Amino acid sequence: MKADLLKKDILKKSTRRDWTEENGVRMGFHRIEKSGLTLRLANVWGFCYGVLYAIEAVNETLDKYAGARIYVLGDLIHNPHVNGELQKRGAVFIDPDEIDRVESDAVVVVPAFGTRKDIFQKIRDRKWVAVDTTCPEVKTVEEEVSRFNEEGFTAVIHGKFEHQESIATSSFANHYLIIRNLDEAAFVCRYLLGGETREVFMTRFSKATSAGFDPAVHLRRIGMANQTTMLMNESMEVFEMFRKAIFERDGHTGNFRAMKTICSATQDRQDAVSALARNEPIDLFVDVGGHSSSNTRNLAITAHQNGGKPVYHIERANDLSADSITYLPIDQNKPATQRNWLPAGRVTIGLTAGASTPHSELELVIQKLLSFY
Repeated sequence: MKADLLKKDILKKSTRRDWTEENGVRMGFHRIEKSGLTLRLANVWGFCYGVLYAIEAVNETLDKYAGARIYVLGDLIHNPHVNGELQKRGAVFIDPDEIDRVESDAVVVVPAFGTRKDIFQKIRDRKWVAVDTTCPEVKTVEEEVSRFNEEGFTAVIHGKFEHQESIATSSFANHYLIIRNLDEAAFVCRYLLGGETREVFMTRFSKATSAGFDPAVHLRRIGMANQTTMLMNESMEVFEMFRKAIFERDGHTGNFRAMKTICSATQDRQDAVSALARNEPIDLFVDVGGHSSSNTRNLAITAHQNGGKPVYHIERANDLSADSITYLPIDQNKPATQRNWLPAGRVTIGLTAGASTPHSELELVIQKLLSFY
């Protein structure tokens, strides 16, 4: 499976600076051409080092502990096909809340998103063999949130309260609030300045706050962090909104902290697709990755925001044909199917892939697009 995940024959040739031509297909420097089709690849796409490490670690664990039960706590990464391949090899995926049913001689894998602080404690207490694949970037956020907690600051996390990473990160704080977007950030800032009531606040954020959360008490001192797969420019805008609100409320920013790092892999992929959308004559984008992948979805949003062209977020090459495409719209939570999605005549398609997307899957998408011409 590892060889398949890393297969990238066309991708290798299309990132070389010297041009090659095979069977009517010209490839070179993030560009592939055939007949009336031009494919333009973002300069950075696909697996990040954290995802690659997690997959390799589980494969090595399955080899090393052959015969033992290997449990993965939640999704290893947000790509159902990669997770499915690991299941075929024998990995058992369970909800972290099911950890009490794990046998004493089993192996427990912490996924790339990390896991809750109390789950880590159970792993230590019960002395399971543990394989921690938490991404180093996620660990950095967890450490920052822990530091906020020690200094008496409430963690305010720009993320999705239902996302594995935000669930894990928030567990390192005694008190936390998770905000999803700029609208929620604006609401909280209005509350800080007396423009919203406690009752409305608690109703709106009932699922996104720690137990016993009291905004009047716990928002006096705020430490800002973010889910590493969010839109980075949006995270920075959220941080600045809170800094200004606290300065307006207190007359100083002594009650405000913000984390010092962001995920470089997420930033690099968003910057690359942004540059492609702004600087090249793209007719439409195809974004490849799991529909549950936050970073892949944000690549689609970035492409649309910077280019204004149609963006199709697909999971696999099987999602597209010359006549139709099944994709996740950027403003919806369920896939849709569109017919006649390819424009007539010459077309230039921008391509990118999320940090949890195997190179082999992007390769298959490219091969299928070329087959239409």
